[in-house]
Amino acid sequence: MFKVYKLNYYCLVQFSLVCGILSMSEPTICQSVDIKNGVNIQASYYNEGQVNIGWELMKTYPEIEAVRIEIEPYRVHQAKTWIREAHDQGYQVIATYHNSRKLGTDSKQELINAANWWKDNYDPLSSSGPIIINIMNEWGSHDISALAYSDAYNTAIEIIRTVYLGSLIVDVPGFGQATKIAADAHSFFEDQDIIFSVHVYTSAFNIEQDRWLSTEDLSYLEATGVDCMVGEFCDATAGGADWCTLIDHCYKNGWRIFGWAWNGDGKNMNMVEPHWREEPLASTFEPTEFMEVITDKLKGIPCYSQPDDDCEDDLIGEICDDGNQYTINDRYNEYCHCIGTFTSQLQSNSIDHDLIIYPNPVDANEELSIEFFKIYASGQLNIFNNTGKIVLSKFIQQNQNRALIDASQFPSGIYWASFQTHRKLYVTKAFIVH
Repeated sequence: MFKVYKLNYYCLVQFSLVCGILSMSEPTICQSVDIKNGVNIQASYYNEGQVNIGWELMKTYPEIEAVRIEIEPYRVHQAKTWIREAHDQGYQVIATYHNSRKLGTDSKQELINAANWWKDNYDPLSSSGPIIINIMNEWGSHDISALAYSDAYNTAIEIIRTVYLGSLIVDVPGFGQATKIAADAHSFFEDQDIIFSVHVYTSAFNIEQDRWLSTEDLSYLEATGVDCMVGEFCDATAGGADWCTLIDHCYKNGWRIFGWAWNGDGKNMNMVEPHWREEPLASTFEPTEFMEVITDKLKGIPCYSQPDDDCEDDLIGEICDDGNQYTINDRYNEYCHCIGTFTSQLQSNSIDHDLIIYPNPVDANEELSIEFFKIYASGQLNIFNNTGKIVLSKFIQQNQNRALIDASQFPSGIYWASFQTHRKLYVTKAFIVH
């Protein structure tokens, strides 16, 4: 069962579409807000916001039940059209204040600016249909304190409550990734009718612990009992976070999830084509490769649930190489998919491959060469086996640009090498010893 997000206070009914249009003087209890799964729409930047959304294609995917519309502060008029069209098609709408120049800012004033924008624009926007407010997209950095985060939101929420009495979506700081900060701040929120929103990408990182985002980070929020959702997710960024397992975890816990992005992404993460950048008023759209990635997760299809066509039982459990340098213990699972287990020892904050290793594969009677390309520092070189155990360790001097390793000391299998300086951890791709 999915959670139902409840408004747990009495509200004086005004022209509030979250509570319904009732008598202006009669107090009532607001209706529960049951957030549905959906997709993000970012239309602000193309043809002055005058775009063909592609509703006809969207309607062929019943697992999309809601849209999260990001609105630049100067696009109120166009946003009214997007909201009206979404409701005409039967979609639930989350409306998000989005200032592309202020993403990740810790400026309290910028959050107050967002709150005042909502105070001025909630009525005209909601006149096109009910909306759930996401206060500001990705406000707060990885470095903000829990007290500063909650203090700024307390001020902003007080302003918004003069026009809106429904549940408020609050983005976790650190671009939706710093979950512990949000969890620590939760008890300091004066208004508890909030929903925390995390953003999950392969680049999602826990800066404090110097590792990729994991289910442990989600547990920080779960421990507070706060309602949560995934405001954005996709697999098409560089990094080592196991996005698929993270989304499965959220789905199983009843968190609603929103894929990035139906259209309007500034790079290559659109679920449809053509991009609004080229054809904002295209009459028809076609799905891209990301359509299945997103809709499978909206359906709740877990990672690796479909067997490969050539799946053979004798492969299951065998060692393999999944091509991801951030995982260890790569083996074929019951669906013959080559998957690896993430380990904190091999989670690098360096996306570039600054360790060059060859030959790969290497025979047992050969030497393995590891070059330190543009790494001008001393440090510790470690080689791990497929269980994550260090099987060789040696100190590298600052002026040493190559290490030669006798491969005969390693049994056949898959290995990784890491190089830890005083500032950074570098990790090689997997290499195979025959």
